[in-house]
Amino acid sequence: MKLTRKPVRNCHGCGLNFGDHCGVYECPHDMWHHRQCPGYKNEAMLAEYEEQIARQQSDKRKEKRKEIAKKRATEDHHQGTRHRAGAEIASPQ
Repeated sequence: MKLTRKPVRNCHGCGLNFGDHCGVYECPHDMWHHRQCPGYKNEAMLAEYEEQIARQQSDKRKEKRKEIAKKRATEDHHQGTRHRAGAEIASPQ
């Protein structure tokens, strides 16, 4: 049997299903052998996973870089124009 991290069709609708991998199990296919995955729509496991991810994402340097980038985006450019985030570049006509 081929071992893969990709969730199976039965995982559709689960909060731990991220399309290309399962948030908790290394091989989701093996979890469905008894026709019920222990993590399928399990709110306690989902909350634990989200809490674990939130703890990992607290990077002070990354947050500082984001703040600086946000501040720079609101400053005027050296030519006097302001950077507009998400705006398309206008073609000269």
